[in-house]
Amino acid sequence: MKSPPPHPQQPPPQPPSRNQFIATVAANTPLCREHFRLALSVPRFPPTAPGQFVQVACNDVDAQDQPLGEFDWRPGMRPERLHSEMLSPTAMLRRPFSLAGRRDVPGDAGGAELDIIHRVVGIGTAWLAKLRVGDRVGILGPLGNVFVLPPPGGTALLVGGGVGIPPMLYLAAHLAGLAGRKAVALAGAVTRELLPLTITAPPSAAAQPSQCIAEFAACGIPTVVATDDGTCGFRGFVTQALEVYLASELPRGGVLPIIYTCGPEAMMKRVADIALHRGLQCQVAVERAMACGMGTCQSCCIRVRKKDPAKPPLPGSDWCYRLACTDGPIFQAAELLW
Repeated sequence: MKSPPPHPQQPPPQPPSRNQFIATVAANTPLCREHFRLALSVPRFPPTAPGQFVQVACNDVDAQDQPLGEFDWRPGMRPERLHSEMLSPTAMLRRPFSLAGRRDVPGDAGGAELDIIHRVVGIGTAWLAKLRVGDRVGILGPLGNVFVLPPPGGTALLVGGGVGIPPMLYLAAHLAGLAGRKAVALAGAVTRELLPLTITAPPSAAAQPSQCIAEFAACGIPTVVATDDGTCGFRGFVTQALEVYLASELPRGGVLPIIYTCGPEAMMKRVADIALHRGLQCQVAVERAMACGMGTCQSCCIRVRKKDPAKPPLPGSDWCYRLACTDGPIFQAAELLW
């Protein structure tokens, strides 16, 4: 196993700028069988960067403001004054979503339109799928750290699987505005009907990048598409497509590419293994269930290697726990203990 080059310099920590906001739905567009692109208009939203996320309240904003009350109850009496969450299933906790893009609103200082791509898998995302233009949504953000960009002359390999594709879209748009950086996207899904992207030309079945995906092509980035069942592009896992691509395209000298990845944990672990085996830097946007997104609930723990086993936390151990929400969600692959 080759040793990866030194990690790129992390940006200096900034004071928290997160806050709670009431956003207005600007669009809620179906992308494929189960995915939606939700555009949220937010006034005076803090600056964001690829890799960050927001926590979305998947319930009625106005219902949250209903005051609590008391009533007398007698056996056999039907309780009529219960809140909506007692009458039907409701998402009580916010849901974390990576930012898929951001557009500043002209003439509105600090105003922004945030893109979120979600897949309907439960009560919270089913509620999001029913939102209409003009509806109000409560969000908390921006949260988390950011991707470290490749140096001038460097190449970024954006490896996204399923609902891990959105942060790759934001990163692609950011790279498009920087001179001297190249990128190739690799997008995977179980089947074509679950690929939340716009296909403009048949993708290569041999894992050859092409301008086949509108969202990446708009940033000047070619794409390799992989589906497990072979209904679109390369037949197999996106990790297999990555290996095929690296076998033919990995430069023998010069600046090595940096891999950026997000998706199912098994996929990201395999991407990390491929990167470490080839001596490549790899930045992983980890997926964890998050109740708060601010480090309060301690529910999104992940094990990482310690640089100095003698120092706390856990003195004498070569590993410790970190929080995906505040220490991440972006981690160097070499640091993670899956």
